[in-house]
Amino acid sequence: MQPPPARMVEKSQRSAGGSSESDVATANNPIAPLNAIYFQNYYAPTVYGVPGSNNLLDLRTLIVSGRQIIRATLPLSSAEDNNGNQQSGLGDFNVFDAIRVSPAESKNVLAVGPMLTAPTATNSFLGQGKWQAGLAAVGLHPLSGGSLLVGIFTWQHPLAGEHTRPDAQGVTFQPIAALSIGGGYYVRSSGIWNFDISNNKRLIPLGIGFGKVFKTGNAIVNAFIEPQFTAYHDGIGLPSFQLFSGLQFLFRKRG
Repeated sequence: MQPPPARMVEKSQRSAGGSSESDVATANNPIAPLNAIYFQNYYAPTVYGVPGSNNLLDLRTLIVSGRQIIRATLPLSSAEDNNGNQQSGLGDFNVFDAIRVSPAESKNVLAVGPMLTAPTATNSFLGQGKWQAGLAAVGLHPLSGGSLLVGIFTWQHPLAGEHTRPDAQGVTFQPIAALSIGGGYYVRSSGIWNFDISNNKRLIPLGIGFGKVFKTGNAIVNAFIEPQFTAYHDGIGLPSFQLFSGLQFLFRKRG
């Protein structure tokens, strides 16, 4: 997926004196034409209705080929269960395969595809215990100066698995804003809104943070930190505050 606006921005910024604004846009573009490795961590020091803290580390990779992008995520989780015991291990593996459906000449970008979650959690408290399938959609609107707006929507429905476990039909929406402020620095917001339809749980966090994009060798590196405050919640086991941080490596294809 290679949206023309990204190339046009890159060209204009080189002519303006080698600014890294185009790299900021590329690093925060979830459907940029680069393969990538992500390390993203959510730390929640307090959780509604449950003692103790939670931590979630997402190990993520993106593989891009033409108009197709495959995103795979393996979570490593640590949380206190209902008995106050700390549980740590793998969560449920998730992958989606999105195809760019917007015209190549379009300023805005839209990619849509199927999504699958496998019950790989090493502890019943850290996963759903169900195979789940659904859809994912990514929309992007580039702004001037290397800034951009992104929306990521997912929907999943349980298919099979442990029949004694409750179903968890889920919808998420992640509005992302990355506003370049020069020198590779940017201001960001990317809280994921979660809606567990089956169990009437809802979480809407609002985040504000900053990041830095720089180059090293053939990679673009994106480092960021973003405190996220819960603006609305319904249900227990949800974070009242999260500290979201990440380190991303995006690799340009040689040749």
